[in-house]
Amino acid sequence: MPAHTPLEWALIFAAAFGSGFLLRTLGLGVGIVLTPLLTLAFPPRFSLGLIALTSAMTSLGMTRDMWGQWHRRTILLAFPGAAAGILGGTWLVARLPDAQLRAVIGVLCLLFALHRIYVELTGRALEAPRLPPWLGVMIGGLSGLSSALANSGAVVLALFLHSQNLPKTVLVATLWALYFFINPLKLAAYWQASVITADTLWAGLAGIPCVWAGLRSGAWTHNRIRLRTFNLAILGLALAGSLRLLLAP
Repeated sequence: MPAHTPLEWALIFAAAFGSGFLLRTLGLGVGIVLTPLLTLAFPPRFSLGLIALTSAMTSLGMTRDMWGQWHRRTILLAFPGAAAGILGGTWLVARLPDAQLRAVIGVLCLLFALHRIYVELTGRALEAPRLPPWLGVMIGGLSGLSSALANSGAVVLALFLHSQNLPKTVLVATLWALYFFINPLKLAAYWQASVITADTLWAGLAGIPCVWAGLRSGAWTHNRIRLRTFNLAILGLALAGSLRLLLAP
């Protein structure tokens, strides 16, 4: 078992809980909120690896609710690009110095948070033309790259899915399914690049009860809280975390 301070363990458990809670409540947002905040206390690679691990655990916990509801054609189109993006992004993560990696994570999370804040404040998403299905391969690549660099790939993919006019349930299930199937590749690539280490695995395993608690709390919260209020509060934290990440010495 790795030696962490009580504060570090508290952050690890909070990240595990947050992964389950945010994914079960919103379907995305884990990278935007948790990665920049964790990176303030831990090295960037440990933060990326831990969030990837707890997100994969959360996906497993959501299987019963989401299985079979996805848009199969979109998954088939986006998967090759997402796989390539994961591998390319992991290659960059393994080679960027910590300061540059911290800046990349901060910029990506800041942009995604600003987009989601715009959507919440205006009540509408940015207008996107209906994109040809083949473009899903390219979008999948960008999604995989963002996932590897900042655990925020679902935000990119959601823009493409919105343009396809998919029903809400199908959209959420499609986001879940792509990363359910791509997570093993991402975890293997992170392990090979030493983004995930034995220390990360121990921290992730210790956080399993918190992931479960987050899933249960997220399921309870989903139908009981004003989603717009919740989103703005979470995105405010994400915005603050991204700015702190960029401004940190």
